Amino acid sequence: MRKLKEMKKILSSWLSLMILSSSFSLMAEVQLLDRMIAIVDEGVVLESELVRRTNAVISQIKARGQKVPSLKLLRNQVLERLIIESLQLQTAQRVGVRIGDRELTATIERVAEGSKLSLEEFKSKIESEGTAWTVFREDLRNEIMISRVVSGMVQRRIQISEKEIDNLVAQMDKEGESRTQYHLGHIMLALSENATPEQISKQREQAEKIIAALRKGSSFEEFAIAFSDAQDSLEGGDMGWRGLSQLPTLFAGTVKNMDVKDVSEPLRSGSGLHIIYLKEKKGGFEAQVVVQTHVRHILVSPNAITTDKQAFDKISLARDRILKGEDFGDLAKEISDDKSNAAQGGDMSWIDPGVFVKEFSAVMDKLPLNELSKPVKTQFGWHLIEVLGRRDKDQTEDKKRERAFKILSNRKFEEESQTWISELKEKSHIKIIDQKS
Repeated sequence: MRKLKEMKKILSSWLSLMILSSSFSLMAEVQLLDRMIAIVDEGVVLESELVRRTNAVISQIKARGQKVPSLKLLRNQVLERLIIESLQLQTAQRVGVRIGDRELTATIERVAEGSKLSLEEFKSKIESEGTAWTVFREDLRNEIMISRVVSGMVQRRIQISEKEIDNLVAQMDKEGESRTQYHLGHIMLALSENATPEQISKQREQAEKIIAALRKGSSFEEFAIAFSDAQDSLEGGDMGWRGLSQLPTLFAGTVKNMDVKDVSEPLRSGSGLHIIYLKEKKGGFEAQVVVQTHVRHILVSPNAITTDKQAFDKISLARDRILKGEDFGDLAKEISDDKSNAAQGGDMSWIDPGVFVKEFSAVMDKLPLNELSKPVKTQFGWHLIEVLGRRDKDQTEDKKRERAFKILSNRKFEEESQTWISELKEKSHIKIIDQKS
């Protein structure tokens, strides 16, 4: 399920970028020229690809009802993204990330199924939106490769201590993060760690001009698309809904004092200058109480010697023996194939919701206390289930710690991703060939 959600997220990201306008006459200023536009280490960016992606972004911006920035600014932003993608793909290839045709097709089939479409219907939908099926497949293959290599390269750089989790939970309580969420926009003007005073001054002057225009009512999304160096620039700089603790400390201290529609002053980090826009805010987090179940079971699994019918007959006989007075725990020790708890008489102790496969959970959740189930079939074999107790468990603090870990992981992933990309660019040979205005 998690993998399907990840694939849906990748596909959604791809579709938002790659949907082409059915009427290219609206974009007559973009002419398709198949020539080399940039050299990126061992790869190149072609003018045809730049045009295709630029047209796609124009369609996306128009679909959002936003003003399209000047073609030159937009092409520069798209070219920057293509350069980064080329470096990421080359890294993926060097470290051996491969997405075979079978895996790619299986991924598309799962996404199509999740959209309640057959593969043929899904293919027709993609082609009706102006994208060739072969192009779609290769772009999706590249998206998956990039996702995997970024995850692999960046996750290894992330370390989270228990002390960091403790501090963040305390911060969440103190600052009321559990009750307030912020919808933010973000513009970043990049600066290297070795930026000269002149470069810093130039970027700060640019930031102040942007802030002044935004405070006079200019569209944040249009300015993000035109000027931001962040990875979400072509999505209008939308950071989505975040709690204070989900933000870099640099941002959190400013955001909590902002009113809706406020634009921050420039915020300096190691990667550049940042401008934050508070779109909306709302309340949120509530107590997390779950119903835990104290359960035990006996499992008989089919194998090379035991057929499914023989397994069923064995578990049925065990049920009869228990109903006639034999001890459940003793029988579990004697015949259960679940060796992780057979020695404990099949006792799995207190279990949170959603731990077991659906067939097991469906019976367990409805079973009265101390009543023996009928044989239950799952992918693991045949079970007898007995529920020994149920209780409400307040997991608010546990969930806070889980959330704190996830927040820290996501926060560090974003920070390290940007750092990794900057390092990748700095040690690579990139040459941009003169473009048309």
